[in-house]
Amino acid sequence: MSLLRFSTLLVALFVAGSIASAQTPALDGGVAPQVELTAAQKQIIYQSISKTQKNNAAPTGFRATVGAPVPEGIVVGSLPATIVELIPQTKGLEVALVEGQVLLVEPGRKNVVAVIAEEL
Repeated sequence: MSLLRFSTLLVALFVAGSIASAQTPALDGGVAPQVELTAAQKQIIYQSISKTQKNNAAPTGFRATVGAPVPEGIVVGSLPATIVELIPQTKGLEVALVEGQVLLVEPGRKNVVAVIAEEL
């Protein structure tokens, strides 16, 4: 990706502003966070994570959807500090790359809070 294009994405991100996190009820009666991101924020996260994380194979029966528990075999890591600085609503979340999709994960429950696919 060219520096100009990346810079344009960053400017678009700042112009768009931060989108507050929404709360949705979880199946167990608790509250499961759901992170809402702009298209520019999703693109920045996807490009960063897809280049730095190991692409995990999806375990049998696992479907990457918001609220789904992340199986034990999937490697989950920390989000880069740069991403957290640019997109504050990702603070405290973890990340995994599964079948080419970036999953943002709530660390406590290990539930998926956002699924980001490559934009073509």
